[in-house]
Amino acid sequence: MRNDIGARLARLEKLVQAVIRSPKLVNASLENGSVDVYDENGSLRAVIGQQPDGTSGVTSVNGPRPPVPTSAVVEPVLGGLRITWDGAFAGGEPVPMDLSRVQVHVLKSVSGESDARWPTTTIEATSGASVTVAVNHYGPVWVRLMAVNTSGIPSMPSDAVLATARRAAPEDLGQGVVRHEHVAAGAITADLLDADAINGKVITGATVQTAADGPRVVLNSARLRAIGTNGSAIGMEPNDTYPYIYWSSVDGSNQAFINVSGTSPSDANIGINSGTFTDTDDNGTYRWRTFFGNDFFTAERITAKGSQPVGGRLFLNKSSAHVQSGPEGGSLSLTHGAASLSAPSIRAAGVLRADNISVGTATITPVPNKPTSVTLTGGHIKGANHRAFVTPVTSAPGEKVLGVGVTGVSASGLTIWLHRTNSTKTLVNWMIMGED
Repeated sequence: MRNDIGARLARLEKLVQAVIRSPKLVNASLENGSVDVYDENGSLRAVIGQQPDGTSGVTSVNGPRPPVPTSAVVEPVLGGLRITWDGAFAGGEPVPMDLSRVQVHVLKSVSGESDARWPTTTIEATSGASVTVAVNHYGPVWVRLMAVNTSGIPSMPSDAVLATARRAAPEDLGQGVVRHEHVAAGAITADLLDADAINGKVITGATVQTAADGPRVVLNSARLRAIGTNGSAIGMEPNDTYPYIYWSSVDGSNQAFINVSGTSPSDANIGINSGTFTDTDDNGTYRWRTFFGNDFFTAERITAKGSQPVGGRLFLNKSSAHVQSGPEGGSLSLTHGAASLSAPSIRAAGVLRADNISVGTATITPVPNKPTSVTLTGGHIKGANHRAFVTPVTSAPGEKVLGVGVTGVSASGLTIWLHRTNSTKTLVNWMIMGED
C-alpha cells in the first residue's frame, strides 16, 4: 500500500512540474469580451478583443504624441506640387512603433494653422513616400507635414516650405496634347482665358476685350465697341430693330449713328443721323438725318423722339426735287416738266431773268396826230399764251403823247402804236410775258 502511495505522489509531482512549465493561456479564450491594457500610470493604452462597435481586433488609445516629421521636399509640377517625406523625424527621433500615416497640409500663408481634421492629402507609407497635389493657382503656398499615430494623435507641424505650382510651358501643350474630349463643357470660362491666338474656332457666351480699361476693343454677343483714350467710342449694335453703327461723345451722353431699315427683309435703307441738339427758340431736341430710301433721298431736321420732320428739308427721287424751309417758310419744287416756288416773300439778289419774259425799248417817230406803229420780231419767248405791256418815256403824257397800245402779241414779237401831237421821236419800253 505504501508503495502505491509513493508512486502516486511521484506521478503527481511530475504532473505539477509539467503544468508549471507549460504556457499559461494555451487553453484560454475570450468569450464575447476584451482585455484592456493599461500603462504604469493606469491610463488605458489598448483594447484587445471585441471592440465597442462590435468588431474585433487591437485598438490603440491614448498613445504619446508622435515626434515632428522632417520638413517636406517640394518640387513644382504642372499645375501642382510633388511633395516628398524621407521617412525621418526631426532631431533624429526614432520612428514610433504606433505611426499610422503622415499628413500633408498645403497652406495659403506661412502663419496658417495645420488642422489634423482637414489634411490636403496623406502619405500612407511609414517609411516615407511622395505624393502629388494639384494647386488651382500660381501664387505662393506653404507645405507642412504632421505625423499621426494609431491613436489618432497628431504631432506638431513641421517647418513650412515655400513653393509655387509650375505654369504650363509650350512643350507641355504641344499640338494634339489637349483634345476636346479632355476638357469638360464649361470648364474654361472667359475670365480664365488668356491666349495669344485662337484659330478657326467659335467663341460663344463671353466678352472679349483687348484691355480692362483705357483704349480698348470690347466684343460680346450683343455689340462691338472701340473705346478711345478720351472716352469716346465707336460701336456696332447688330441686334437692334434697326441695326446701327454709332459714334459717341467723350462723356457718352450723345451719339451719332448710321442705321439700316426697311419694310421688307430685302430692304437695306440707310439713315445717317447726327447727335441730338436743342433749339434755343422752342427748347425742342432734334437731329439732322440723311436718309437713302427705296429710290428716294432726303436730308431733314427731325425730332429726337418720334423722328418727325421739323424745319428745313430736301427731298429727291427719280422725277422730282423739293426744298422746303419749314412750316412757315417757302418751298421749291422741281418736277418733270414743271417747277414751282412758294414763299411769303421771294427776293432775287441779282437780275431775275426767265425764258418766258422778254423786255426792251423801241423808238418811234410818229406822224403828228396820227397813230404810228413799229413791229418787233425774232423773239423766242416761252409759253402758250402771251401778254404785252408798253409805256412811253415822256414828261407830257396826255398833253403831247395822247396814247400808246399794242397788237399782234406772240412768242416772236409785237406791234407798238404811238399817238402823239407832234413828230418828236419817242422811246417806248415794252415787255412780253408767256403763260401756260
